[in-house]
Amino acid sequence: MSTLSSRPRSTIALVEDESVLRQEMAFQLGQYGFTVQTFESATGFYRFMAVNENVIAVLDIGLEGEDGLSICRYLRQHNPQLGIVLITARGLRHDRLAGLAAGADAYLVKPIDIDELVLILKRLDERLQATHISPAGAGAQAGASAAPSTRETGWQLSTAGTTLLAPNGGHVMLAANETQLLRRLVGRAGDVCSHAELGAALGILPEELDKHRLEVIISRLRAKTLRQTGLRLPLQSSRGAGYCWVDTPEFEHVSDA
Repeated sequence: MSTLSSRPRSTIALVEDESVLRQEMAFQLGQYGFTVQTFESATGFYRFMAVNENVIAVLDIGLEGEDGLSICRYLRQHNPQLGIVLITARGLRHDRLAGLAAGADAYLVKPIDIDELVLILKRLDERLQATHISPAGAGAQAGASAAPSTRETGWQLSTAGTTLLAPNGGHVMLAANETQLLRRLVGRAGDVCSHAELGAALGILPEELDKHRLEVIISRLRAKTLRQTGLRLPLQSSRGAGYCWVDTPEFEHVSDA
């Protein structure tokens, strides 16, 4: 068995409901140097994605509950850079085109050629690392495109709303849904924004509002901000009511230790 020239830095999130196949694929990918987390359904996978970055998703289409195509569409809508591979027993042309149209980077038909999958994952890992900005580098790039941000100026949204500038000079690149939420929260700083109001900011009708979806987006944003800036997002939850943006002069710095 060949090995990769350097150990991949992305974690592979494998969503497969067939236990034997799931374990076998995880073992084989581990032999190639990948770190693999396995899930049998969308539920556990979404919880993992809410607090983890540097992830490539490998999704079985024929899952019970929410299927792989639905997961793929949701992931692609919220993260254009995420690596997504669909695996399935459906090998017809229209099935493959549907998978690629849903946002998959690759569509593989079972039985999977593990060497082909490894090559795809390696390329996706390289793409993900190329777009990843370290906290130090992020601060430098933020300084080149925006006025310096200091502890006195507090948190700021860029004019376009696609970047969150931290008080220590770091920045966080925002997904579209994160931008929509922060615009509403920052615009109402000090006030509690209800779940319905935040849902409206995302274009969700009140009768279609899923609070869990809001929690996932906010949890992911909090984790990403902490990881990339070392600062906790000044966002407080109000039990049963919603969320409040509270930007104060004091911020907790969290070291890597």
